[in-house]
Amino acid sequence: MKIRILLLLLACMTANAALADAPVNIAGQWTFSARVDESCSFGGTAQLEKTGEGAYRCELTARQSCTGLEDDYLVRQSCEVSVFGNQVSVRSQIEEFINGFSSPYYYPDNFALTIQSDDYMFGSLVSSGSTKPSEWRRSEGGIS
Repeated sequence: MKIRILLLLLACMTANAALADAPVNIAGQWTFSARVDESCSFGGTAQLEKTGEGAYRCELTARQSCTGLEDDYLVRQSCEVSVFGNQVSVRSQIEEFINGFSSPYYYPDNFALTIQSDDYMFGSLVSSGSTKPSEWRRSEGGIS
C-alpha cells in the first residue's frame, strides 16, 4: 500500500513538473504599461502572432503623454518576439507616428520580460538608452 501511494505521489510530481516546463503560448492581444516618468504616462496594446517555436511577430501601438509636451505620441510599431523558457524579448521598429511629430528623440519601444503566468508578464521597457519597469497583461478573450 505504501509503495502504491509513493508511486502515485511520484507520478503527480512528475506530471506537475512537466506542466511547469510547458511553454506558455503568448499569442493574442495584450495591453502594456511602463513607469517612464512622474510627469508622463506610457502604455498601449500589442497583438502577437506565433510564427514558430518560441517566435512571434507583433504589432504594437504605444501612447506616451507628458505634461510638458504639446501633443501625445501615438506610435505604431512592428516587432519580433523571441521566447527562451520564461524570458521574452520584444524588438520593435517604428512604422508610423499616428499622432505627434516624427522625432529623432522617440526610439523604438523594446521590452525584456519574464512570463509570470499565461496572462501576465513583467520586466522592463528598454528604450532611449534606459530601462523602466513594465508589465503586460493579456486582454480579455485569451489566446487568439
